[in-house]
Amino acid sequence: MAYYIVLPFGLAVSLVFCIKRAKGFSISNLMLKSVSSLCYLLTAVFALISNPTANTYGSLIIFGGALGLVGDILLDLKGIYKKDESSYLKGGFLFFLAGHLFYSASVIYSIKLKWWIILICVAASFLFSFLNLALSKFIKVHFGAYRTIVFIYTVFLALTLFLSVAAAIVSNFAKGYVILSIGAVLFTLSDAILSNTFFGRNKENALYFFTNHFSYYAGQYLIAASILFMK
Repeated sequence: MAYYIVLPFGLAVSLVFCIKRAKGFSISNLMLKSVSSLCYLLTAVFALISNPTANTYGSLIIFGGALGLVGDILLDLKGIYKKDESSYLKGGFLFFLAGHLFYSASVIYSIKLKWWIILICVAASFLFSFLNLALSKFIKVHFGAYRTIVFIYTVFLALTLFLSVAAAIVSNFAKGYVILSIGAVLFTLSDAILSNTFFGRNKENALYFFTNHFSYYAGQYLIAASILFMK
């Protein structure tokens, strides 16, 4: 029952944050962002309580979401405390990277993917990351000193996406994995927009801020909600 209360409440708070965040960085927006992130984490917790049979999968998703919450806060601190911008940005990358490790582990464990499928997903993730760097100069995105960490992070971001899609296919498009896959697609889209905002030129505007956070929270809530449909 609590799941059906916290989910709409969290969505409403996140939408308010997305609207306010379009106006830029501030301490009040950071606090609202923290509440928004806590809500998707609580959505995952209550989804697991409602569906305890997904114990391991749900626990791994919750750990991944908790790491994402810390990453959320660090990325906003980057915009508030400019002198420590580099440290907060790298910290955000590392926490989100660790979160994707848990997300990927949840998929591999829950559906017991065969080793060759995992290997294909890993290879596709490296290719995806290589293409991301190769195409960056054509879309006027300049990673500079962050080129290495962007490459590594993108590998793990893409791995979550490809493993989720593979699981959906292998499971004959079971509802939980389809929801997870859509969430992973939106998460990836959010990071693509975020990359343009952080590393692109003249792209820090209200539309980028809003679409980045809207797609991010939509993705995280779907990933959390997938717990409810896992067996």
